[in-house]
Amino acid sequence: MKIALVHRRFTTNGGTERYLVGFARFLVSRGHDVDVLCHEIREDLRSEPGLRFVHLRMVRAAKLASLWWSASRAIKSGNYDAVMGFGRTGGHHLFRAGGGSHADYLRRAHPLRRLVNPDDWFETAVDRAAVRAARIVMANSRLGAAGLAHDYAPRRVEVVYNGVDGQRFRPDAQVRAAVREELRDHGRVAVFVGNGFVRKGLATAIAALPDEWSLWVVGGDPPISAPPRVKFLGPQRDPERFLQAADAMILPTLYDPFANACLEAMACGVPAITTSANGASEVLPEPWLVADTVGDCARALVRVATARGLGDACRAVAERLSPEASYTRALDLLVEASR
Repeated sequence: MKIALVHRRFTTNGGTERYLVGFARFLVSRGHDVDVLCHEIREDLRSEPGLRFVHLRMVRAAKLASLWWSASRAIKSGNYDAVMGFGRTGGHHLFRAGGGSHADYLRRAHPLRRLVNPDDWFETAVDRAAVRAARIVMANSRLGAAGLAHDYAPRRVEVVYNGVDGQRFRPDAQVRAAVREELRDHGRVAVFVGNGFVRKGLATAIAALPDEWSLWVVGGDPPISAPPRVKFLGPQRDPERFLQAADAMILPTLYDPFANACLEAMACGVPAITTSANGASEVLPEPWLVADTVGDCARALVRVATARGLGDACRAVAERLSPEASYTRALDLLVEASR
């Protein structure tokens, strides 16, 4: 099949982008003819075997509108058998709404902003148009699917969970010991991984921290006021090292259709504690790992310290959610949508 994959960026900085790159490689490995329609390409990915790149023009003053127009023209002229979109453009057979519904995001994380910000009105309108234009919409959780169905009424929504690289993210006692020594932290440690500290709930994670626990914060936001046992490590190219070295991962997010960091932690045999506003909560092995308040998070951390076999149960969940299983299902839906 001649397949077009459409997104603003072809890079690995972000969950949607990593899924796109992985899926493109998967399609090439299955013998498909793949064009990537994008505006920005990370330099070291330009020579990806089997891929052709079609540049999409984007005007800074009208990013969403110009990208929609440019992608629509490229799709029409490409004579593709199947088109899959990863961002807010039209003309897709299958649209992967990895960010869920923008309206749902605003409702949960910014209930006042959505009433007064014209940019959000426009973004929501473009989001709705992209979803409704597709024959099938692919959500990465039941949470995301419910928001899309409620806000945009697409023709059809299918849930396909993200996969995780079980070789990169895996338990490693040697790494654990090395990182603990490097950071001089040998007690109970929770790790917080994510950018956007306000939306991801860092303040809640700090407030929930039991006295005997430390917290490592991996993310690009500026540090906030916190006690000394909270260490800000900045953005990291190898977050798996800090997941492997931690006793728990905590992400009290206000909204995430599916936070990959939770699945990556579980692949490392580390329990993930998160809220019911995170689609990743749907795959946690124990219901008490879903914690919506400071008190819930604190109690979950205490319980993690004594729970037997929890790390193995987390790893087992991750092993069932492989990237290949996710990509295979996505390809099946793409073929179906293109008929």
